[in-house]
Amino acid sequence: MKTAQSLLAAFGIGIVTGCAISKALEKKSLSSEKALNEVKIALKENMDIDGAWIYSEPEEWKNGKLSQTVFHGGITENQDGEAVHYDFVVDAKTGTIIKLDPQ
Repeated sequence: MKTAQSLLAAFGIGIVTGCAISKALEKKSLSSEKALNEVKIALKENMDIDGAWIYSEPEEWKNGKLSQTVFHGGITENQDGEAVHYDFVVDAKTGTIIKLDPQ
């Protein structure tokens, strides 16, 4: 009987540990604010940034056969006194800009 209790206890601990690890891995995604900050840092050397925005909820994005979790947003640059708007797609886990398109 003691072996069955030990086995049951080990099984329970394994489940709890697995759930905790799963939750920790899910939280590896950046917040939308952190992702936007990463975009601004990456672009500020080449752009005179006037403003920026980002959707607060990540979404799944397909790029050909690849699928990944991303944030969508936009950034406005001042070019010779005129505002130029760009839309961007940024990886929600790394903050890497995947796509940057002028409007």
